[in-house]
Amino acid sequence: MGRRRSPSSAPLFETLPQSRRPRPENPLPRTSVAPTDQPDLLGWIPPLTHLDADEVEACFLSPVGFRPPSGEAFVYHLTDIVSARMIVENGLLLTDGLIFRTAAHLAQDLADAPVTEDLGIVRVRRRLIQPWLTADRQDGRPCYVLGPETS
Repeated sequence: MGRRRSPSSAPLFETLPQSRRPRPENPLPRTSVAPTDQPDLLGWIPPLTHLDADEVEACFLSPVGFRPPSGEAFVYHLTDIVSARMIVENGLLLTDGLIFRTAAHLAQDLADAPVTEDLGIVRVRRRLIQPWLTADRQDGRPCYVLGPETS
């Protein structure tokens, strides 16, 4: 049988440092990193590019026999019948620059141009799209251009 050896009394690591690195007497204060002015991406709301047809009370009208109602509660967009029906179904795109007129000015436009069966009128309630309307002139008559909100 073999004899057991006792562990050696010699240290395993003879070159270990005897003490730690000396610390400075006045430790440097930790500086906190100031947060940058970065916007909150979770709270970001994309810009509005579309107005729902129901929310602006859009409806289709035929230009044949159009009679301007009294008051200016509505504005009107004259276009081809296919586009008019699509607007009434899908809503108003703020990027299209649609031109709206008051009822009186639309009646003047219709009186000056031959009314055909391939035209359609989109009527929307003015107060519901007012923030996106910009006053303009076309063919010497006042009109409103629908676009992104400026303020």
